[in-house]
Amino acid sequence: MKVREHCRDCLKNLARQAVTLSHGDDTLIDACCRLVDELFDATRSPTSISNRLLKYVKGETGAYDPYAGAKAVDFRRACDALEQLRGLFPDTLEGLFHLSALGNGGDFFLEQSYNADHVRFDGDMAKIAHQAYISSKILILGDNPGDFVFDRPLAGRLTQMGKQVFYAVKEHPVQNDMSVVDVVRFGEGEMEGAVISTGTDEVGIRREEMSGKVRELWEDGSMIIAKGMGNYETISEFDRERPVVYVLKVKCRTVAGALTREVGTYIALTGGDHG
Repeated sequence: MKVREHCRDCLKNLARQAVTLSHGDDTLIDACCRLVDELFDATRSPTSISNRLLKYVKGETGAYDPYAGAKAVDFRRACDALEQLRGLFPDTLEGLFHLSALGNGGDFFLEQSYNADHVRFDGDMAKIAHQAYISSKILILGDNPGDFVFDRPLAGRLTQMGKQVFYAVKEHPVQNDMSVVDVVRFGEGEMEGAVISTGTDEVGIRREEMSGKVRELWEDGSMIIAKGMGNYETISEFDRERPVVYVLKVKCRTVAGALTREVGTYIALTGGDHG
């Protein structure tokens, strides 16, 4: 997915937020905003720019995990929300995909909370269910702590179906994404299947950066479930290689335009078939 002009302000807002959380100053904010303008190009994805930006902030401030406090709050909030909302969704594969999508709705950046009222869900559930039934191994590419919490029931159901489930988180902290550090801090005991690392410290994942178990599962035809807009923005650049199931809440105009869905819609759609 390529960047659009209205992404510019969002990226500059990210710069201000990342610098502030990293205890940088106004001079660094100005430098970051200039960097966004320098990198802004119609051939790039939003995440390719944000990853360069975040690495620059990290290099200038030395802040290893500036979003740690926000992630802890999000994790606790997601646990409370799941306890309240779990009974609203049937204990079926479709119901648990709906629940997983809802987990992408509590957004630290947009100050949104989990809300099951008037949920608009758009899913290729027949295709997704078929893929789940014929796949022996399933890789879930995680997003933020809320996704991690709300993906637990889905991972559990897939495991009960006899699937070998792998849940990938970032090797090192980046933005508010779930990382190996967070898994240790929050505890992985509640997650069915194996929690693995992407081996990266970037939002989303680039094809050339895939390694280890993630690369193996991508290349051997295992079912891939990609959570959140960051994964969509990066993987949609190369998802014609193989099927990918995107599960997320559409939160911005750029993603809405790329998916031809309305902002606010929760989706579970197969890559390469967004029309």
